[in-house]
Amino acid sequence: MKAQILTALIEVFLRVLQSQKAEEVLRSFADMVLDFIENKVAETGTQVDDKLALPLCSLVRKTFDIPDND
Repeated sequence: MKAQILTALIEVFLRVLQSQKAEEVLRSFADMVLDFIENKVAETGTQVDDKLALPLCSLVRKTFDIPDND
Protein backbone atom coordinates (compact mmCIF):
# COMPACT_ATOMS: atom_id res chain seq x y z
CA MET A 1 0.00 0.00 0.00
CA LYS A 2 2.78 2.43 0.90
CA ALA A 3 4.56 1.70 -2.37
CA GLN A 4 1.39 2.48 -4.33
CA ILE A 5 0.93 5.79 -2.54
CA LEU A 6 4.56 6.73 -3.09
CA THR A 7 4.32 5.80 -6.77
CA ALA A 8 1.21 7.95 -7.16
CA LEU A 9 2.87 10.90 -5.44
CA ILE A 10 5.93 10.66 -7.67
CA GLU A 11 3.71 10.49 -10.74
CA VAL A 12 1.84 13.64 -9.69
CA PHE A 13 5.11 15.40 -8.91
CA LEU A 14 6.54 14.54 -12.34
CA ARG A 15 3.38 15.80 -14.05
CA VAL A 16 3.69 19.11 -12.20
CA LEU A 17 7.33 19.40 -13.25
CA GLN A 18 6.39 18.84 -16.88
CA SER A 19 3.82 21.62 -16.81
CA GLN A 20 4.58 25.12 -18.04
CA LYS A 21 4.54 26.45 -14.48
CA ALA A 22 7.21 24.04 -13.23
CA GLU A 23 9.78 26.78 -12.62
CA GLU A 24 7.27 28.80 -10.62
CA VAL A 25 6.25 25.76 -8.57
CA LEU A 26 9.85 24.80 -7.82
CA ARG A 27 10.78 28.38 -6.89
CA SER A 28 7.77 28.56 -4.56
CA PHE A 29 8.66 25.22 -2.97
CA ALA A 30 12.30 26.28 -2.49
CA ASP A 31 11.14 29.54 -0.89
CA MET A 32 8.92 27.58 1.50
CA VAL A 33 11.80 25.26 2.49
CA LEU A 34 14.20 28.17 2.96
CA ASP A 35 11.62 30.08 5.03
CA PHE A 36 11.17 27.01 7.25
CA ILE A 37 14.92 26.69 7.80
CA GLU A 38 15.35 30.41 8.46
CA ASN A 39 12.49 30.44 10.98
CA LYS A 40 13.79 27.38 12.84
CA VAL A 41 17.28 28.87 13.02
CA ALA A 42 15.83 32.13 14.35
CA GLU A 43 14.01 30.21 17.11
CA THR A 44 17.18 28.67 18.50
CA GLY A 45 19.29 30.50 21.03
CA THR A 46 22.63 29.53 19.56
CA GLN A 47 24.81 31.72 17.38
CA VAL A 48 26.51 28.83 15.57
CA ASP A 49 23.53 27.98 13.37
CA ASP A 50 22.97 31.68 12.73
CA LYS A 51 26.49 31.94 11.34
CA LEU A 52 26.28 28.73 9.30
CA ALA A 53 22.72 28.16 8.13
CA LEU A 54 21.57 31.70 7.43
CA PRO A 55 24.47 32.57 5.07
CA LEU A 56 23.87 29.28 3.23
CA CYS A 57 20.18 30.11 2.84
CA SER A 58 21.13 33.55 1.58
CA LEU A 59 23.56 32.04 -0.92
CA VAL A 60 20.90 29.67 -2.24
CA ARG A 61 18.44 32.57 -2.58
CA LYS A 62 20.97 34.67 -4.50
CA THR A 63 22.18 31.80 -6.70
CA PHE A 64 18.71 30.71 -7.79
CA ASP A 65 17.08 34.17 -7.61
CA ILE A 66 14.57 33.20 -4.92
CA PRO A 67 13.39 36.39 -3.18
CA ASP A 68 12.43 36.35 0.49
CA ASN A 69 8.91 37.72 0.20
CA ASP A 70 7.79 37.43 3.80
